[in-house]
Amino acid sequence: MTIDYTIPNKVRIIQEALLVRHTIEFEVDRPAQAWQWMNQTRTIPDQGEWVRPEVTEAWRRCLEDYQLPLGNYVNWEKYPAINKTVNSTHQLRNIEELIKQLSHNFTIFLKEAGVMMVLTTAEGRLLYVSGENHLLSSFINQLYEQGANWHEPVLGNNGIGTAITLKKPIAFQGMEHFLSVLHPFTTVGYPLLDDAGNLLAVIGLVSNNHECMNSLFAFLHLICVLVNTNLPLAQNKIAQERVLEKFHFKPAIKPSNQDNESGISEALNLLIQKAVKLQTHKIPILITGESGVGKDHFVNLLKQAGPRKNAPFIAINCASIPHDLIESELFGYEAGSFTGARSNGKPGKFKLADKGILFLDEIGDMSFDLQSTLLRVLETSEFTPVGGCSPIRVDVQVVAATNVQLIEAVEAGRFRRDLYYRLNGAQIHLLPLRERPDKKTIIHHILQRELNTISVTDPFEICPEVISLIERHPWPGNIRQLINVIRATLYTASNPFISKKDLPLDFMAELKLNDDNWQSSDGHQTFTSMPLTQEVPIKSLSNWELHGIKTALKECDGNISLAAKRLGITRSTLYKKIDYFRLDKMGDGLLA
Repeated sequence: MTIDYTIPNKVRIIQEALLVRHTIEFEVDRPAQAWQWMNQTRTIPDQGEWVRPEVTEAWRRCLEDYQLPLGNYVNWEKYPAINKTVNSTHQLRNIEELIKQLSHNFTIFLKEAGVMMVLTTAEGRLLYVSGENHLLSSFINQLYEQGANWHEPVLGNNGIGTAITLKKPIAFQGMEHFLSVLHPFTTVGYPLLDDAGNLLAVIGLVSNNHECMNSLFAFLHLICVLVNTNLPLAQNKIAQERVLEKFHFKPAIKPSNQDNESGISEALNLLIQKAVKLQTHKIPILITGESGVGKDHFVNLLKQAGPRKNAPFIAINCASIPHDLIESELFGYEAGSFTGARSNGKPGKFKLADKGILFLDEIGDMSFDLQSTLLRVLETSEFTPVGGCSPIRVDVQVVAATNVQLIEAVEAGRFRRDLYYRLNGAQIHLLPLRERPDKKTIIHHILQRELNTISVTDPFEICPEVISLIERHPWPGNIRQLINVIRATLYTASNPFISKKDLPLDFMAELKLNDDNWQSSDGHQTFTSMPLTQEVPIKSLSNWELHGIKTALKECDGNISLAAKRLGITRSTLYKKIDYFRLDKMGDGLLA
């Protein structure tokens, strides 16, 4: 007998499900870049090509309507999620009972696929959970206790909670989630409605496999059909098994404790352990290094390894916040303290980071006037919000980072000497990628990581010449540039075999600028072998940047959108760079 698990017309289920299944396969999407921007500026990125509109609107609700903290979700006690009695209606109990009847075969199926299924009330309170439980972190474990709250105002946007808010099926992948602890997962939610359109419950799936989104929706589709129609399939285990065979889930990859998933080298691990000791004694840490070396990543590793790993982690980029707003960003403001202020005020970064870590990136770009205020807060651990009267005392570990020589800024009078020595309790310098002894290891780790995140029918094969070029590149933009080049190469490749022609034009231009002695056996320009220990000619980062932009604009015949994509930046950023270097759209103008 053929089992038909398509949605019957008479069943009251939201019909946008199939549309959602396709919209998640967006063509141009950079949630990682968008989330980092939001994390640093606490504003929603306005570049429409960064994330889907559903993600933008969800983030806006989280920031403006719910005022949730960014970074690792740590203010758990302020947003009660558990220990609340769940009130079940008669219809809700019937749904729960039916899902339990299905759970024998479905649980085995879910565990094999590495998927967790949850059933929540219309208010987001957890009723029932089954399936895989090895993918969960200690934090997420709390969400699988009965009564845990998955609603969007509590947990940020997620498939389950947002399905409650919107009353329609929806899914989020990785860094599309507002909450960073959900970034390793895919969450899918499917609401159940009664005949009047009222929300009865939500069935959701959570997986750490980003390649099975359509299968997750199809599976939820089947569950909702069964719940709404009580088909004979619900009572027939053999029929269930036959239907489940139609879902193309890949078996879950179980984590191995022996795998070094983070790619942390021994040298980097020693730096982390040193920083942890400093943090234990609350000694201020100043992290130095060129732009793109991974200072923010290092601070995240420090946080996870240190004594404040379960406390707040708040990051702010001092260079991206206007000078006239940075004081309110750091210290918050009271209601009505200035024109345009929120009616209920706003907590500052210091308040949000209480008992945790405040990461001040690009500290060298902080306005001179604010430096004295910051120094006073660091010395007294007290601050007064803008427009406030009473000081607030906090326990915050401040970690600062800069890509400029602060001591030179001190001598030039741009940075306070006393603040410099207050922040510089101990200094940790991160080497640029070209100087790191584990350069090849880092490159191969990031390359493999990016390959693993791409959902393709045929696996990628990379030409050895491409690997050689990537290994020998000077990487003036360091790890950030490396990641952008690898992603641009993989996502724009014409076929699964990656060859030299798939590499970005500015990448090849930098190589040519670095070494004029290049000629391959096939007559095309390439590079001769160069030991990693050979010194790279010294050029300013500004000259590297100018050359890459001019080359991209010329190669793209002035097409700003195409040039921006090849450079791995947004159009608005490219326009700013063009204006800064006084170029036209064809790359002509000021010479390096």
